[in-house]
Amino acid sequence: MTIINAETVTLQPASPDHPELAAELIHATEPHIFGYLHGHDMGLVHRHLGYQWQQTDSLFSHRYCTAAMVGGELAGIEIGYGAAEQERAAGAMIEHAMAHMTPVQFAHMATWFEHGRYVLPPVPDDAWYLQHLAVIASARGKGVGERLLVNALERSRDAGYARVLLDLYAENPARRLYERMGFEVIVETLVRPLQEHGIPLHLRMERRLDR
Repeated sequence: MTIINAETVTLQPASPDHPELAAELIHATEPHIFGYLHGHDMGLVHRHLGYQWQQTDSLFSHRYCTAAMVGGELAGIEIGYGAAEQERAAGAMIEHAMAHMTPVQFAHMATWFEHGRYVLPPVPDDAWYLQHLAVIASARGKGVGERLLVNALERSRDAGYARVLLDLYAENPARRLYERMGFEVIVETLVRPLQEHGIPLHLRMERRLDR
């Protein structure tokens, strides 16, 4: 059995393989939001996010992901993009959701858009948005997430972005990694109508790339 750590992991562009595991990792980054969007139906979460992962033009597509691989198996993901690419991918994500979900399921998901824009503010043109970073349980605390994050910072800098932004719920354990890597909280958001549905305090964090 291969030991999982920062040295045994290979970073590479993700493929459409491992949709169920990818869905679990995406869900783990924002369980409150994804639970709300899918009516707290974990079967629907896995089916829908796994379907989106397999597409080439979705917010949750493998196309925008760097995968951490160990012996051919997925150990972690990092999904990110610039503002223009995010906007295009968001439109495609909605189209895929409409095609994959029942009308009732999609109608429920669409209720997010009234207040969700406050939880996840727009991304400025000069920023790279780190939407999801997660690793499997056996890889946590072993430097795999840090390798994915360092790689994302390097790609963002090489692409000419001035900063990297991310959003996470305030009690997310990954916050410690982000703070250690130089991210700072710039916005705290608690949306009262969504709090009633289990959406807690969220933070927007920023890392300037000129530091």
